[in-house]
Amino acid sequence: MEATLLAPLWARAKFSREYPSIFNDEKAIALVDQLEYDFSAKEAALRLEAVLVMVARAKQFDDKIRAYLDERPKASIINVGAGLDTTFYRAGNGMLRWYDLDLPNVIEVRRKLLPEPEGTTYIAGSLLDAGWCANIKDTDSGVFLFAAGVLD
Repeated sequence: MEATLLAPLWARAKFSREYPSIFNDEKAIALVDQLEYDFSAKEAALRLEAVLVMVARAKQFDDKIRAYLDERPKASIINVGAGLDTTFYRAGNGMLRWYDLDLPNVIEVRRKLLPEPEGTTYIAGSLLDAGWCANIKDTDSGVFLFAAGVLD
């Protein structure tokens, strides 16, 4: 499994376990517990500052998405470079339409670990190939695109 998938997942789970009143990602905790992976190398490599940056970014996206959904509850949210991101589980409102886009090998892993919940669509493709846009439906209520997994 690619390291870039695991570091943010582990950081969200670690912070959620230690400071759930600040940030709580139960799905990340469950995934880390489910994976048969030795996270000790991640723990040794990621300093507290890196964990804080990853969690702060996740929380900021959660807040921005929730604010957008407050005004457009049936909007479409597009998560570019989704990896093993769990924003849908933290920010979803039950009315939105959610799209997770990532490379085919990543979407394959995602489908195994996080089967598509109702209201979501996984798109296997490259951000650089605009063909993925044809999969986006339900745009009349607004579109929020974020690329936390692609752009630092």
